Amino acid sequence: MEKPRNPFILGHRISRPYFCDRKFEQEKLTSAVLNGRNVVLISPRRMGKTSLIHISFHESEEIRQEYLTIFIDILQTNSLSEFTYLLGKEIFDALAEKSVTRVQGFLAALKSLKGTFGFDPISGTPTFNIQLGDIKNPEYTLKEIFKYIEESEKQVIITIDEFQQITKYPEKNIEAILRSHIQHLSNATFIFAGSEQSILQEMFVSSNRPFYQSSEIMHLGPIDEDIYLEFTQKMFLERERTIEEDSVRRMYRLFDGITFYLQRTMNGAFAETPEGGRCVKETVLRSIRGMLAANEVIYREILSNVSVSQKSTLYAIAKERIVKNPMGSAFVKKYSLPSSSSVQSAILKLVKSGMITKTEEGYTITDPLLRIFINGLYSIPEI
Repeated sequence: MEKPRNPFILGHRISRPYFCDRKFEQEKLTSAVLNGRNVVLISPRRMGKTSLIHISFHESEEIRQEYLTIFIDILQTNSLSEFTYLLGKEIFDALAEKSVTRVQGFLAALKSLKGTFGFDPISGTPTFNIQLGDIKNPEYTLKEIFKYIEESEKQVIITIDEFQQITKYPEKNIEAILRSHIQHLSNATFIFAGSEQSILQEMFVSSNRPFYQSSEIMHLGPIDEDIYLEFTQKMFLERERTIEEDSVRRMYRLFDGITFYLQRTMNGAFAETPEGGRCVKETVLRSIRGMLAANEVIYREILSNVSVSQKSTLYAIAKERIVKNPMGSAFVKKYSLPSSSSVQSAILKLVKSGMITKTEEGYTITDPLLRIFINGLYSIPEI
C-alpha cells in the first residue's frame, strides 16, 4: 500500500498501520463470530465501531477466505420494507464481487421479486435495479433472503449497524419477525451494532423481548489516552514532524476520547505542520475551529428546530458537560429553568431525537462538537 500523505485517515477503511490500537476488541470480536456467537456491539456514535468491524474482517484470513460478509447501516431506514431492500442490495453487491453464478442464484431465490431485475447491456450480467416500491410483501421477501443465506455455500457474517432503529419502525412485531428468522439460521452469525445503549440493552437483556440473551454484549469505549498519544506522536515522527504532548491530551479530553473527532482534529493539524516542524496548541485550535465552521450551518439548523424549553435544557447540560440529575432542584435553579417537570419533558424529547445521551454518569450532549458550538461559537475552552 502506498504511504498516505496524511496518516490520520478519514472517510474510508483504514489499514492496520494507521489504525490506533483496538487489538483486544478486535480479537474478542473475531473470536466470537468465528465461533458462531452473535454479538451486540455498543458504543457512542463516531467511536469507531464500523472501522473496528471492517479491520477485524480484513485481518482475519479465515473470514476473508471462508465467509461472505455483509454490512448494512439502517440508521436512515424507517420501515421493514426499507430494511429488506437494503439487506437484499448489500447481499447482491457482495455476491457480485465474487461471481455471476452466485448473483444469479440469489436472484432466483427471490421469487417475490421475479421479473424486476435488469441486465447490463454490455456484460449481460444481472443488475439490482429494484425500487423500494417493488417490495410489496417485505416479510415474504425477507424470508426468501434468509432462506438463501441458510443455503449459501459459504458461512455468512451479517453486521446490522444502528440496530436499535428497528424499534422505531411502524411494524409493531419487527423484533419478533427478525428473531424468528435469525434463531433458525445455522449458516450465519450476526453483529448487532448500535449507539443507543439503553435501547439496545433493553432489547437484549430484558426477558420479555424476542432477542433476550441471544447475543454476547460488547461495549466499545474510548481508546486509552496514553495509547492515542503514543499513536499520534508516532504518526508525526514517521513523517519527520513532532507534536506537543499537552495539546494532544487536552484535545482528547475536550472530545471525551471520541475517535472521529480526535482523528479529524489531528488530520487538520498534521496538514498544517510542515516537514521538520512542530505542531503546537494554536495549530490544534485552528483545526477545531475549522470543524466548527464546517458544521455551523448544520448546527444552526438543528438548534432552530428545537423548542425554547428543550433549548434551555440543552444549553444547561452543555455548560455542565454531564448532569447526574437534571430534574433536581439545584440544577433547575442554577440555570433558571421553568420547572422539574418541564425539564423532564425536554429530556425525553432530546433523548429521543438523539441530541443528548443518558450514560451511567448522567446526561450529556451526544455530539461533543455541538457542545462546544453551544458553549460559544469559536470560543474553544483552553486546551
